[in-house]
Amino acid sequence: MEKMIMGSIFLPMLFMQRFMAALAMSQPNFTADQFALLEFKAHITSDPLNIMSSNWTSATSICNWVGVSCGALHRRVTTLDLPNMNLTGSLPPQLGNLSFLVDLNLSGNNFHGHLPLEFGKLQRLRVMDLGNNFLYGSILDDIWLLSKLEIFKVGSNNQRTGTISRNIGEIPQEIGNLHNLEEVAAGNASLSGPILSNIFNISSLRWIYLYTNSLSGTLPIDLCYHLPNLELLSLYENQLQSSIPSSIGRCKKLQNLLLGTNKFTGYIPRSIGNLTELSRINLRENNLEGETPEEIGNLPLRFLNMRYNFLNGSIPPMIFNISTLEVIILGRNNLSGHLPSTIGLWLPKLTALKLYQNKLSGNFPNSLSNSSLLTILSLNENLFYGPFPNSLGHLRFLERLRLRNNMFHEYSTLERSFLSSLLSCNLPSTIGDLKDLTYLSLAENALEGNIPQSFDGLVSLEFLDLSNNILSGVIPKSLEGLSYLKFFNVSFNRLEGEIPCRGSFRNFFAQSFIRNTALCDLPRFQVPPWSFGSVYNGALLGGMSVAIKVFNMQVKGVLQSFNTECEVLRSCCHRNLVKIISTCCNEDFKALVLEFMPNGALEKWLYSDTCCLNILQRLDIVIDVAFALEYLHHGQSVSIIHCDLKPSNVLLDEDMVAHVGDFGLAKLLGKGASVMQTMQIATIGYRLHFL
Repeated sequence: MEKMIMGSIFLPMLFMQRFMAALAMSQPNFTADQFALLEFKAHITSDPLNIMSSNWTSATSICNWVGVSCGALHRRVTTLDLPNMNLTGSLPPQLGNLSFLVDLNLSGNNFHGHLPLEFGKLQRLRVMDLGNNFLYGSILDDIWLLSKLEIFKVGSNNQRTGTISRNIGEIPQEIGNLHNLEEVAAGNASLSGPILSNIFNISSLRWIYLYTNSLSGTLPIDLCYHLPNLELLSLYENQLQSSIPSSIGRCKKLQNLLLGTNKFTGYIPRSIGNLTELSRINLRENNLEGETPEEIGNLPLRFLNMRYNFLNGSIPPMIFNISTLEVIILGRNNLSGHLPSTIGLWLPKLTALKLYQNKLSGNFPNSLSNSSLLTILSLNENLFYGPFPNSLGHLRFLERLRLRNNMFHEYSTLERSFLSSLLSCNLPSTIGDLKDLTYLSLAENALEGNIPQSFDGLVSLEFLDLSNNILSGVIPKSLEGLSYLKFFNVSFNRLEGEIPCRGSFRNFFAQSFIRNTALCDLPRFQVPPWSFGSVYNGALLGGMSVAIKVFNMQVKGVLQSFNTECEVLRSCCHRNLVKIISTCCNEDFKALVLEFMPNGALEKWLYSDTCCLNILQRLDIVIDVAFALEYLHHGQSVSIIHCDLKPSNVLLDEDMVAHVGDFGLAKLLGKGASVMQTMQIATIGYRLHFL
């Protein structure tokens, strides 16, 4: 009984002695951890959230400091976790004395300077995340000592002093010895040198982020032989070359293959079809050639980008049956063939379709309107023909629409033979329903008809290019209400009337309107001033047909134009000048009665699909105009400079004889007058000076 009592007292005392001894032994280490953290605090030069000053004090145990965690048994620091705190400073070597540290995360701050080599002493470390700072220098020469490291992140560490870029350096050979490594993230870290094959021998690796560096060399042939767990391979924006290894098909768990913006050549390996978990492919901006493997159509893709390569042949139809696809980017290749008529039926999640600068042809598939989530559609510079797709108006979330330089005004032989009377290449008014559209480019399609009034419904529009078409009619004044419009181009069309002058149109210049000879507005647009007048067809009592030019007396400068034209026509008489028959003039009304020209303006014969001139007719017209100008310049004592010679001011009579008219901007030069007096605003592209 006595022994039992003694034992019950002795054992707790023994346990307490040993606990106190252990505590005493750990106290110096506890102080070492505190000293390391205080050194870290001393190297902080900016702490906007007052983490250090308010919490990291001697009055509080280090295990209760913000971002610090300690082990339960030895009370040693195991975690230093301060991401995205906007801290500024450098990393002291004393952090290497936190020998029980398991998790180090200082990402998303403003730390600068070298990576301390002493970090190689942190042999218990499993997570090191120093990404998104301004650190530089070599990547830990002693990294191989961190044998338990699972996650290693030093990405987006760039610092520039002047024009000198300080690099993280090369990937050390020893990284291949980290047999527990699951993630290496060193993207955008100014890495240089060859990519190391031994990094692809770490069987535990799941994520490899080495994008946006200057890594060179080739990928090993046995790339995926030792990577059974690889889920992400991100090597885009480097200088890698050679072909994509066919062994890529062995990475069965791969979900993201990102090799864009390198120098890869050859064919896309068909083994890519074995990656049954692959959701993202980025092979853009390489030198890949050949056809797109049809096996891609078997993958559960969400994102496909292979633009800026040399791919040819048709796009495998199976790709357009991948119901999970959200983004398809195949622009700037040599792809040909038609888009399947059912393209939109199997792509309910599609948000972006970019097939620009290829050789795709055929009618635009109306079924695309079923991809109701589409926000970007870019088919520029292809060979699509036929009627303009009315169904686009159903894409209510569309933000960017680019159909520039196609052939929507043309049709296949079959369509021309049987359907020509039913087809139209006018702009559909339904486009005005696209309330979210910010970018619209329909240039170089020979589209006809008017600009729809419904375009005023494009309330989010910032960019509108309708240039190089055959659009006619007026520019709708309702477009003045498009308050976000920053770019507007309707040049090289057949528009007429007054240019809108309010809203965003206050900021546009002449380049937006050139080669629309019937437009009129302020001189800054380099078109004739407002409706100076209107021309009517009439007949005199004797039955003679005449043209009556009635001047708009509300426009500033119209009286000078009327007087100039009267003076020129009164003093001139030549076979190739428009003849004046009479004038009507009082204080409120001024008009000229001119010879009627049955064949209209030369402009119609040069730019119309229904009128044409043979080479002899063109030569005769040039000679007629030359005779007229020679007479104006040298045929009398006062030289007359027309100042606005253009096809719309050259009129053709019933015998196709050319007559120069419209002298409202003409200059009369007496002896000794300077040629510089003729330098005034006229129609851009046609302002000619003859001496």
